[in-house]
Amino acid sequence: MKRAVVSVLLILVLAVLAAASVSWSPAATLHITDAAGAPAAGAYVRYHYDTSILNLVDSLDRVARGSTIVRADADGTATIGGRLHLRAPWPITTPPRVFVDHVYASRLHNASGPIPLRYGAHQAPLFQLEDGGRLRLVDASLDPALWERSLHELHACIRETVDGREKMADPDDAGTVRHARELIAHLRAEYAAFLDRHGETPRSRPAPPAWASAEERAVWSTRVDENLAREPRWGPFVERTWERRVKELDRFEGMLP
Repeated sequence: MKRAVVSVLLILVLAVLAAASVSWSPAATLHITDAAGAPAAGAYVRYHYDTSILNLVDSLDRVARGSTIVRADADGTATIGGRLHLRAPWPITTPPRVFVDHVYASRLHNASGPIPLRYGAHQAPLFQLEDGGRLRLVDASLDPALWERSLHELHACIRETVDGREKMADPDDAGTVRHARELIAHLRAEYAAFLDRHGETPRSRPAPPAWASAEERAVWSTRVDENLAREPRWGPFVERTWERRVKELDRFEGMLP
């Protein structure tokens, strides 16, 4: 009888350890289109897995597995395959969940992120996420402010893949390495295309931050007016603010296997 009890307890302990150490993330799918619903063929999707360390005070988020980049097919469908995760039983962590960091569609000059798949429908300036994983991207090149914002997102996508908190999960992942190199080339082309199309476009005065107090808005307005007077057109502004980032692309390229 005693031996049977010990065996049952051992089985229970092993079951608890297995539950704390092994989990499965199901596949996820994004259907990426332009605003009119036409497929964004070949769009890039960067994702990673995150988890939380459980404790008595609060949960601490951490990266469970770094960046992977996949591409959508001709129908604009990008599939993130299911994955088996093995992790240490201590400290206790939640099962890893997929987190879509960025999506980039070159035809639309649109790099957006993060894409909150786990929270359902969501509206943002560069994209609209609908239920069922349908992601509609605007053509960012029509608005220089949106396009410049997209440039920042594309730069962040590359930086985090190569040298960031979620840098590549597997340096031997030839697909992700190849896609990262392609994205660097895309960003160089996007930068040149932006200057060619909007270099002489006048910069508009942005709306003041909604959260600011009247005093903070006054200070903000003064700074914006000074900035617009100094660089009234998009070309000089982007060339100045992007000088370091453009040079940084060479370093990122050199860091890739």
